[in-house]
Amino acid sequence: MKKIFLFTALTLTSTTFASDKAIYGIDSRIDVNESKNAVHKRMANSVAVMIPEFVIWDTDKDKTSFMDLNLKDTMKVCDAEPFAHQQTVATCTGFLVAPNLLVTAGHCVKSEADCSHNKWVFDYKVKKKSDTTVGSIPNSSIYSCKKIVESKLSSSLFSKKDWAIIELDRPVKDRAPLKLSKKAPSRGDNLYVIGAPSGLPLKIATGVVRSKKLSHFSANLDTFAGNSGSPVFNSKTNQVEGILVRGDNDYTEIFGRCLVSTTYKENGGRGEDVSYIKDVRALLK
Repeated sequence: MKKIFLFTALTLTSTTFASDKAIYGIDSRIDVNESKNAVHKRMANSVAVMIPEFVIWDTDKDKTSFMDLNLKDTMKVCDAEPFAHQQTVATCTGFLVAPNLLVTAGHCVKSEADCSHNKWVFDYKVKKKSDTTVGSIPNSSIYSCKKIVESKLSSSLFSKKDWAIIELDRPVKDRAPLKLSKKAPSRGDNLYVIGAPSGLPLKIATGVVRSKKLSHFSANLDTFAGNSGSPVFNSKTNQVEGILVRGDNDYTEIFGRCLVSTTYKENGGRGEDVSYIKDVRALLK
């Protein structure tokens, strides 16, 4: 009974925090350790995930481990679905912008309860392809949210801003804040995103800018719930262009049995929405 409750609670938490996303064309998601790009790997060091306190399995003075809940059990995906057997305990993604400041999506931390009942965890990634869990993570890579410094969550017809800046309980000293772009990207610019799709260990996915609006731009990035708050980088400058916040439907049910990733053509679907980083950058200045 306890296991069922935990699965249900985690699923509800993910649904509450993160809007849907999807796959465009061929699934470009890869584990961070599988990337051949050293810069992408370095950027991933400054990306954290939000994990509810209730999935902490064991902790001591040196390290912490989390419940071994996999994607197949929590989301009921089909056995052949990519990463079906990997651990999935993250609900949102965030990234370092100053030694003690993290940026995420506004809908990830809508209240002080969201701040106080979750941990922000760096190095949430599998070490090798055969791994199904992230294993134990050093406590030095795990932080608490001290307070929500500033947030914006608007859904008007003309402006759909969705971002938040949170202060961590202590400065991060072993990794660098990410650099933020000074101008908006152009249509067709190549992008990559680093985050936790469906709460999985950190993945890298690629895409391009499809269209631009007042408060956000659209891209064909392969992202899912759990990617909310992920940094979206310009592939040329490796600077953050925006914050992944919304997208198409994640999964499609097959014959009432299990779920598979919803897939569109490269230019199909509605695209994934990315809040511009300019508002955050202006506040940090």
